[in-house]
Amino acid sequence: MTNKRYFTTQTFELLADGLKISRRGILDSSEYEISFEHIHNKKRVQTETNNNLLFLGFFCLVLGFLFSLGSNMEIMIILFVFAAIFLIGALLTRQSTVTILTYSAENICFYYNKRNKQSILNYADEVIAASNAYLYNKYSKVDPAMPIEDQVKNLNFLRDRSVITQEQFDQLKDQLLGRSHKSAVGFGR
Repeated sequence: MTNKRYFTTQTFELLADGLKISRRGILDSSEYEISFEHIHNKKRVQTETNNNLLFLGFFCLVLGFLFSLGSNMEIMIILFVFAAIFLIGALLTRQSTVTILTYSAENICFYYNKRNKQSILNYADEVIAASNAYLYNKYSKVDPAMPIEDQVKNLNFLRDRSVITQEQFDQLKDQLLGRSHKSAVGFGR
């Protein structure tokens, strides 16, 4: 998948054990991989406005109104022009992102607009699903020859990361311990 925003182009490629990210800008480029073990299974969708430009725009607007009370019309006009430039700049540089959190230093960030929002959301879900499938296949194997404690830790890991539900955890744990069904509490007949 290729994702662009202004002069930055990002390319994402699903690998067998992670996600490869290539990012190219005007002056820099980077390429790195994030293991599925470091990818969180939650995503955040948000739109951010440049608060610095908003502040400068409103500051110039207030100063313009203050100068309009006096006789300095030239300064007032200049301040209103700057206010308009800063406020329009803040609106034009709004950034809409879908972010997948990671357990490492760098989060996975996809840029979107109205036209491609749904495809970006679908791809983010695909990355999360691939990560969950990888973790499930790696840590949910039940092997009687392996130490039970380590396998229970693996199942706990999957449950804590919300890869499996509590019911799936209980089923896998019962399978691991050789229980075909949960026994009832009390006296048997």
